[in-house]
Amino acid sequence: MKFTFAAVALAFVAFSAAPSAAQTSTCYRLGNVASCSFQPNADNPAQQRYSGFQEVERLHNQNEEREEARKQQGLREEVGALVADGKCADARKAALRAGDFALADQAGAMCKPAQR
Repeated sequence: MKFTFAAVALAFVAFSAAPSAAQTSTCYRLGNVASCSFQPNADNPAQQRYSGFQEVERLHNQNEEREEARKQQGLREEVGALVADGKCADARKAALRAGDFALADQAGAMCKPAQR
C-alpha cells in the first residue's frame, strides 16, 4: 500500500513538473471565497474572453474602413457625374465640401479642357 501511494505521488510530481504537460490555472473569486483549479491543456477563460473582444474590435475596424471606402467611392461617382455633365464648379464644390482637396484638383483639371 505504501509503495503504491509513493509511486502515485512520485508520478504526479513528475508529470506536473514536466514542461510538456501544459497546465493552466483558473481562479475565480466570489466574495470571500476563492476557487482555483488546474486543468491540463485548457485555455484560460479570461484569455478567451479577451480574444473575443479583440476579434470584435478587429471586425469593427474593418467595417469602419469598408464604410469609409464606400463613402469615398460615392463621392468619386458624384464628382465624376458632375464632371461628365459639364458642371465643373459644382463638381469642385462637392469635392471640397467632402474635404477631398486632391479630388477637387482632379475635377478642376479634368474640366479645364471642356471649358475651352
